[in-house]
Amino acid sequence: MYIIPITSDDILVQSFSLYDINLRLTLRYNSVLRGYQFDLFDINKNQYITRNKGLAVGSPSLIEFNLPFVLVLYDKSGKGINSISKDDFNNRMQLLIMIKEEYRASIW
Repeated sequence: MYIIPITSDDILVQSFSLYDINLRLTLRYNSVLRGYQFDLFDINKNQYITRNKGLAVGSPSLIEFNLPFVLVLYDKSGKGINSISKDDFNNRMQLLIMIKEEYRASIW
């Protein structure tokens, strides 16, 4: 499992290598939904894996893609609820990257 640092910025861009894939993650705060949406770009293939995908607490993003991992928004407070303000992302939330088997084991 990897923890991606997130802040309460409107746009956050990070590049990293994971499972032999060079990735660029762009998080954008959506003030209407009070949550983040993301783009994930494969730098090696010079193409987007996904664009404008939403994040919800406890729900595995990218599970339907042919990737070895998922992104999971985690509520550190233990409430298990989505954000109610932009500040929640800096204080209450963590963005986790987990291999699919690791995620499946965590929900059992």
